Amino acid sequence: MPGKFINLGDVKDYDTAIKETGYGRFHYEILAVSAMSILCMGFQNGLSSYVFPAAQCDLSFTSFELGIINMAFMIGGVASCFLWGALADNLGRRKILVVTHLLDAIITLVCSLLPTTANLLVCRFLNGFLIGGPGSIIFTYVAEFQPPKLRTPVVCGCGIFFTLSWLLLPLLAYFILPLQGVTWDLGGVIFFSPWRLFLVILAVPELLTALWILKMPESPKFLLAKGSHAKSLLILRKIYALNSGREQDSFPVKNLIADAKPTPGSSKVVCQSKTMRVLKVMKEQMRSLFQPPLLLVTALTCAVMFANMFGMFGLGLWLPEIFVRFDQFEKLHPNATPSITELSGIVQVKNASCETTFDASVTFNTVVISSSSLVFNLVCSILAMKLHFKVIPLITMLMGGATSVSIYFLTSSLQNLVVASLFQASMITANITIGSIAVELFPTKVVGLALCFIMCAGRFGAMASSFLFGYFMDSQCEIPIFVVGVVVLLGGLLCFLVPRKAKGHTTARSLSLTSGIEVATLSGYDVKFR
Repeated sequence: MPGKFINLGDVKDYDTAIKETGYGRFHYEILAVSAMSILCMGFQNGLSSYVFPAAQCDLSFTSFELGIINMAFMIGGVASCFLWGALADNLGRRKILVVTHLLDAIITLVCSLLPTTANLLVCRFLNGFLIGGPGSIIFTYVAEFQPPKLRTPVVCGCGIFFTLSWLLLPLLAYFILPLQGVTWDLGGVIFFSPWRLFLVILAVPELLTALWILKMPESPKFLLAKGSHAKSLLILRKIYALNSGREQDSFPVKNLIADAKPTPGSSKVVCQSKTMRVLKVMKEQMRSLFQPPLLLVTALTCAVMFANMFGMFGLGLWLPEIFVRFDQFEKLHPNATPSITELSGIVQVKNASCETTFDASVTFNTVVISSSSLVFNLVCSILAMKLHFKVIPLITMLMGGATSVSIYFLTSSLQNLVVASLFQASMITANITIGSIAVELFPTKVVGLALCFIMCAGRFGAMASSFLFGYFMDSQCEIPIFVVGVVVLLGGLLCFLVPRKAKGHTTARSLSLTSGIEVATLSGYDVKFR
């Protein structure tokens, strides 16, 4: 069908088009479904702290085996970190989110029925493998529906729900795990107990999330980047209609144009099978991340995330242990002032009665820490609307490093609670906003894969820090505390080097002197610039 000619003034780039859709019903729904996804992701990351200590009674595994099960989840996340981002950049964000949430919920349900430690080990590896999909993609998915000025605040605000999941988990555990009436013998093979019920309950919202995302559209920014201009424009028109209540035909944007610079290698594999095309494009995408001009951004964001998760999943997971040791020291020496070096010699003795108990003070402290993180995330979300996208992670990383070092000088459990609240709040906020840096600086076609590289670097940091604390906690716990402080502070300083603007993004205005560039309208006609 012959093409028709349009003026440059009729062509809008994606950022202009998404602003024209307004902000209303659709955006509230995309925020809600993203919040559910992030809650499920947080549940999977934190459930080991509550479920498997309770499962030790049923399965009779040792503390060493418990540690291995916890590590299996992290290893699963590392194993899949490149896969999901690459697939999302080639097959779509929505499709990967639906599949990973659905399979992860099924694995969690299966995990609740398995009778052996070895089976749990495999399930937790698979949980980590699958939940890495939403962990790497969901922030990209929600950000690509937002107008430019709201992307960083929205991503930062979504982090509230990750923190909220860590608030809900101990509350759910407090009410469900001590239940004595939830015990059924299933055929003499499985003894269904409260911790198994807890897993079933956590799987339900994930199933609902998968079904909810299934009815949501694919990211129009992704479709535009893949060359599906007409589909992208159609989705934007539907968003406009839902937000404004008007007819789709009244959407003011009639034509879309994508970034002029294609992903390397994207045009070299047209005649090959779909599988080979995806594999070759993935290879080219990985190569582009480690070549100029993206090399510096890749290195910086990976280093910052390594430092962040080195602190958040290292010291962050040991702060409750330090708190308990402060309490124990104060009970043993009521008139003495403890120091970190003296706490190294205090080792908890596990309850041998195999009864699930929850100290009310521990639950209270967890709620205080999580609540402070929620408030901090909310404040940062508001500030992010007025600040450059790299300012929040810079400040929070420096704050996290300073509070980490200050732990060495603590002299009471109350001081530890205050510092723990500040540390966790700053680290969680930084973790979320580092992802917003990637969304701003990486091209759409590789941002999913870039986030996976960044999360992989972070998970290696978490594993290294966990090993460091496990090795020194009972002998010289001041060593890992200072190491965390230095690493997190260095990560904060690296934020100064993050570029202020993304390079290579081209708008219709910048193409005003370019001829022969094809775009598409909703009608499907080939349209060329004159």
